[in-house]
Amino acid sequence: MMYGILINPEVIILQAFPQIEGWPFPYYHGSCGRIIIEEYVGRSLANYEDSPWEQRVDVAYQLLQISQMLTENNLDFALYMTDVNMDNFAVRPDGTVLLIDVENIVIVDRVEARKGKDHSEMLHHSTGKFCSDCLNFSFEDFCNHDLSDHNYYAICKGLLVPNAYYSKKGLLHDIPKDLDARTNLSSLIKECADPQNYLGRFHVIPKLLQAMKSVL
Repeated sequence: MMYGILINPEVIILQAFPQIEGWPFPYYHGSCGRIIIEEYVGRSLANYEDSPWEQRVDVAYQLLQISQMLTENNLDFALYMTDVNMDNFAVRPDGTVLLIDVENIVIVDRVEARKGKDHSEMLHHSTGKFCSDCLNFSFEDFCNHDLSDHNYYAICKGLLVPNAYYSKKGLLHDIPKDLDARTNLSSLIKECADPQNYLGRFHVIPKLLQAMKSVL
C-alpha cells in the first residue's frame, strides 16, 4: 500500500475503481512486491489510426464516454487523465476500449473541492496556453474546482482532431462529407479541441456524443 501511494498508485486505483463496477480499466488480478498482474486488453489505439471510418468513430465515441465517466460520476470523485496518448488505451477483440495505464491519474474529491466556493469558481476550463504541441495541466486547477473539462480537452485535442498532440491524423480524420453535412461532426470536434463558445466543452460534449451516437 505504501509503495503504491509513494511510487505507483495503479494497484490502488484498479482496486478502488474496479472494472466489475463499470470503470473503464483493465481487470486487476493481483500483485506481489513491485509486480502488478492485469488483464491483457488487446492492441493499442496506435493500431487503429487508419482503420475504417465506422471503427474509428466507435473508438472515439467510447473515448469520450470514458472521459465523461471519469469527470462526472455518482461517487463524486473526478479522475483526471494526465498521460493521454495512443499507447495508453487499448481495444478488446469485442471492440471495447479501456484505459490501460492508470498510474498517472489525479483523483479529486469533489465534495471537498467545492466547499467554500461560489458558482463562478466551480468550473475550470483548460486552455492549453502553456504548450502548443503537448498536453498541459495544473494540479492546483484540478483540486480547486468542482469540475474541470481537462479529460475532454485531453481526448479531443490529444487524440481525435487532425494534427492532434499524439496523432498526426487524429482518429476522426477524413469524416465522410455527407455525414459531416448532416451531423456537423467536424465543427463539434473542433469546438471540443479549441472552444470558441464561452460555455466551453461542457456545452459541446453532449452535442458531440449525440452526433456520434446518431452515426453509430
